[in-house]
Amino acid sequence: MTANDLERPLGRYQQKLPTLFLIWIALSAISPHPDLYKGWFHLAMSLPVLAMMVVGRVRIDTTDTLLRVCVGLLLYTTLGSLIVSQADWSQHLHALRWSFETLLLVLVLFLAVPPLLRDPHFLGRFLLTCIILGSLSALIIFGVFQGFAGRLSGIGALYQPIEGVSVLIIYLCIGAFLLWQKRNELTWKDQALLFSALILTCACTLLSGSRGPTLALALVVAYALLVGAIAHRHWKILLAATGCLVIALVGVLWLYGLENLIKVMVERGTSYRLLLWSAHLQHPPESLLFGHGAATDLESTAAGLKIYKESGIGTAQPHNLFIGTFAQTGLVGLGLLLLLLGTVLRGIYTARTSATAKWYMLGIFAAVMLLVTTNTYTLIISVKTIWLYTWLPLIFLWLWSRQTHHSRADTQ
Repeated sequence: MTANDLERPLGRYQQKLPTLFLIWIALSAISPHPDLYKGWFHLAMSLPVLAMMVVGRVRIDTTDTLLRVCVGLLLYTTLGSLIVSQADWSQHLHALRWSFETLLLVLVLFLAVPPLLRDPHFLGRFLLTCIILGSLSALIIFGVFQGFAGRLSGIGALYQPIEGVSVLIIYLCIGAFLLWQKRNELTWKDQALLFSALILTCACTLLSGSRGPTLALALVVAYALLVGAIAHRHWKILLAATGCLVIALVGVLWLYGLENLIKVMVERGTSYRLLLWSAHLQHPPESLLFGHGAATDLESTAAGLKIYKESGIGTAQPHNLFIGTFAQTGLVGLGLLLLLLGTVLRGIYTARTSATAKWYMLGIFAAVMLLVTTNTYTLIISVKTIWLYTWLPLIFLWLWSRQTHHSRADTQ
């Protein structure tokens, strides 16, 4: 086989990558087992992209600012950990694998998402459909197998209550934003799709008993309604959206009961967020610049030992992206993270689109920040649900801001 014989199928693969990416998104909502969702990423996307990298066939703009910042963060996290951390080699290899998988994810997003943005209406419909299918699956499981008791969780990547509804919230934000691009061309089916996704996302978020995502969803929806009211005064749509929120709340109270809902929310007070945060802030890493190192088990640090001694909970992860990044990679790593987020914000500010679109994009960015404040502790990790509500929306915002998007509706 000649080099040209090898390059031809790799070139065709890059054309099919957006479709494979959509299948991955669908599996995140409805795959019967999370390993299927993870396996699809490895077998259908990451390994072929790796093969393309080896033969130099990855058609990607290596001068892209955000891509360079992402690579810099990944390289620093890996190399810094090798220097700082006293962990054994198995843990170093573990951290190296996480960094490499995250790099492959970033490349997949940069390769697969831009072609999909050429038809924002289709992508918006697709994401909202995934929300509906994933939410209905979760509600059916919650009712049939749990008898509407405990906390709701879904299938695929939605198997964990907090992270699952976080994904639904981000899919809703992006899907609604994409449909908004052609809002004057929306059919009644599109509006029904959007409002159904809104109702189901609100219902699942409330039933999950997760206070962080519930607060994030409430703030994001209120923000979107406020921007919509000021920019367009589409009162019928705003009233319909408000009605959806009321329907979701009434439905949850009817299925779950007010007393049970309050009980689950109150019981979440044992999540120990304040203890986790205070322990890591009171016992910072010895190296403030470089942190503990990504390979270091946070449970073995002074903060981790304090957490176990005072609470006995099963994790020492700080459940806050900024505190976790500081603990693992120090002030340098935290600075690189802030540079990454600042780059995305600058992309939104300089985007060649309407001012209203920029306000909605800021809303999506704010939703990510609200979710990572009380949940994940790092962006550099193996195939996990957090990819879908951190890397996906951040890179989506960047790629969207790099393109020209002027719909006729923007001028009306």
